[in-house]
Amino acid sequence: MPGDFDRIRYMSVQNVMNVNVISLRASDNVLECWLKLMEHEISGAPVLNDDGAFVGILSTTDILKWIFERYSKADALRKATSAEGDTSATDMESLREITSSIRAVAESQVSSLLETGRPLYSLGANDSLDRALKLMAEFGVNRLPVVKEEKVIGIITRQDIIYMLAGRSKMR
Repeated sequence: MPGDFDRIRYMSVQNVMNVNVISLRASDNVLECWLKLMEHEISGAPVLNDDGAFVGILSTTDILKWIFERYSKADALRKATSAEGDTSATDMESLREITSSIRAVAESQVSSLLETGRPLYSLGANDSLDRALKLMAEFGVNRLPVVKEEKVIGIITRQDIIYMLAGRSKMR
């Protein structure tokens, strides 16, 4: 058993990666990307620029964080400037703020939400599953694109690795 684990750990990513990559465009709006993620039942995907080069990852968690951050800032400002005692007006204003936050993020271009200067984590096809696991654990990411000359040629997820370690086929 330990020998099997070592054999799998040092297997190359190309043996496990999914080559049918669902990708998003940096120029798309967030709502289009959200719908695409839901349609394909995935929680995130690589983002490509107009030349098809890998420029980031967008996940449903990222989108929800951006909505929450925008709402939190608006809510803090409202609380700091509102009069005490009128809870019905406050509740209505909160509803307007959350709606506004969702709309603003949904209408934004993906490129405006990608953090500039944030490192892009990716793998090469010949990298080991061990390297993939270490990157995922160290940086808290669930998926890593497999890139060759700035183009995404595959993607590997934590779930892919778990299935491989368990000796099961992918459920895609």
